[in-house]
Amino acid sequence: MRAFLRLAYRISDRLKEALLVLWLSLPVGLLFTTTRSVPVIASLTTYPPRINKSWLAIETLLRQSVRPERLVLVLNTEEFPTKKLPRRIVRQTRRGLEILWAHRNGRSHDKLIPVRAAFPQATIVTFDDDKFFPRDLLEKLTKESDQSPGKVIGARGWEVRRGEVDDEIHFGEGWTRAGPHSSGQQLFLPGGNGCLYPYDSLHALVDDLDEALRVAPTADDVWFWGALQKNSSQMMCLGLPPHRPVSALKAGPALSALGGAGNERQYQEALDFFGIRDRVHQHSLKATGADG
Repeated sequence: MRAFLRLAYRISDRLKEALLVLWLSLPVGLLFTTTRSVPVIASLTTYPPRINKSWLAIETLLRQSVRPERLVLVLNTEEFPTKKLPRRIVRQTRRGLEILWAHRNGRSHDKLIPVRAAFPQATIVTFDDDKFFPRDLLEKLTKESDQSPGKVIGARGWEVRRGEVDDEIHFGEGWTRAGPHSSGQQLFLPGGNGCLYPYDSLHALVDDLDEALRVAPTADDVWFWGALQKNSSQMMCLGLPPHRPVSALKAGPALSALGGAGNERQYQEALDFFGIRDRVHQHSLKATGADG
């Protein structure tokens, strides 16, 4: 019976995604061109093995209930030397998508670092390329930002906790999901779920791509979080449910799963590079005080 229910669930889930993909494939005409604009830049990046499916995440951003000033897809000429793009992406550029070409391969850091360089005074909202984003996500993020000016606003996040054994900070160990409107400096907000960064929220060290690729080559969220902590920036989490993943791009664990020795090593490197170990420990003590 359990096997039958699991099979029925998988079939139902695949059908839901197929219908969603079909909806996103339909022409929208003028339906999504008159929405209210909000003063932010929405940004994401992708790479060659994923670009043919990244149009799905981009399309959900093009169809948001509010329109960003710019929707930017960051690509680099090391991975795309001919600058040839899939037809769906080209069509999206005619509807507002902008391509920002970087000269270096900054990996997942490209969702933020090149955009900061191109638009230094902008508030930037980052996204990953492998999710279907709800239509009101950008509106919720910017509305909360208006009510909490200066704070970094994340759709989903974690409360950073101390390790139970050695009282130290380990990536993901003992961390708990941040609830709606959780706020403070004890939060960890993955950028791929939708994270709004006010222009002055990140320490200038965040822009050092050489160090980013040395300290956290595959953990951009750890790097961005370290720069927030270095800057003593306040954060707030909306506590939204998980976004539906694009099933074709689900290879490998997501950062939000909080797993893997590689993430722990990069996290410890970031604590030392930014010189924030004592500060983070202090914040985590406050976060765990109520737990005894």
